[in-house]
Amino acid sequence: MKTGTCRCDNRIFFDNHTCVSCEASLGRCTVCDSLTSFTQRKNRLRCDTCEVQAYPCINQEHGICQCYNAKPGQLCVWCAYTRVIPPLDQPESIQRWSRMESAKRRLLLQLKDLGLPPFVGDTAEEYPLLFEFREDSVDENGNPQKVITGHQNGLITINLKEADSVHRETLRVQLGEPQRTLIGHMRHEVGHYIDWSWAMRVAKGRYHELFGDPDAIDYSEAMKRHYESGPPADWADQHVSAYATMHPWEDFAETVNVYLDIMAIATTSNALAGKKLDLSADADHRKLVQAVLKIVIEVSEYNLDLGLLPLLPEQLSPAVLDKLAFIHELRSAKKAEPVA
Repeated sequence: MKTGTCRCDNRIFFDNHTCVSCEASLGRCTVCDSLTSFTQRKNRLRCDTCEVQAYPCINQEHGICQCYNAKPGQLCVWCAYTRVIPPLDQPESIQRWSRMESAKRRLLLQLKDLGLPPFVGDTAEEYPLLFEFREDSVDENGNPQKVITGHQNGLITINLKEADSVHRETLRVQLGEPQRTLIGHMRHEVGHYIDWSWAMRVAKGRYHELFGDPDAIDYSEAMKRHYESGPPADWADQHVSAYATMHPWEDFAETVNVYLDIMAIATTSNALAGKKLDLSADADHRKLVQAVLKIVIEVSEYNLDLGLLPLLPEQLSPAVLDKLAFIHELRSAKKAEPVA
């Protein structure tokens, strides 16, 4: 749920903490999963939607979270996914951590709404997802220790610098990436997690048909070749991005990223623009993609009016649509059996 309603009928947006109209406390109730207001009654804070007694996530003391729990002194379910946080003695690090948690919460809530790992089958128990938000450092011998953003066996590590817009824009230009955002990083890395925890278990054959066999291509050699030679000139015929041409793992992760982008746009359009797009696992994915691309064209024009980048590509090739269909079909898989 991206928006909610305060007790005064004012709209609540994703990261709101206080109502600008009535000054009520705002946040997400982890019991009823609503973006709502909270009222103090007899020295007890209660959710205005489900009326449960509410206690702030302990990360609220750092200004990080806006969730409320049914029990005191606990992390909320979303903050609990983070295993390593940055040092708390640097205000700038806390600000960056706050941006990280907001993007991560958006991602996890979207995965839950769509029924994708870790919210499907046995993935939460057998293939748990965790995050670490780390800073570059120097070891005891004075050697720099650089944090590499990536995924390994359910652990997503993000360099805290990615929450700095200047750093991201510098790398975006250097690496020739049309889009480089914090939520985009997380969607890409969670694509690797979905690959590892679910896709290759429920539809390995179809995965190989669409993306190739990742074990048949040495990743280090593929990466070296990509950065030395770049993508093929016709990369857009088969891939969602130039980076996706590097290796099947990256192709899958980039495709997941675009699928989640599309579904986020569709969800917002339904919530704020009164659209009635079918977002269910049974929806016609081609019809949904085409409807979203119409929205993309309109919003991209608004962006260009302000000197900003287009929202997404305005066209996707048939091969890319087939890959997006595969991601969409993964939502229908409830156990480790083929979906196609």
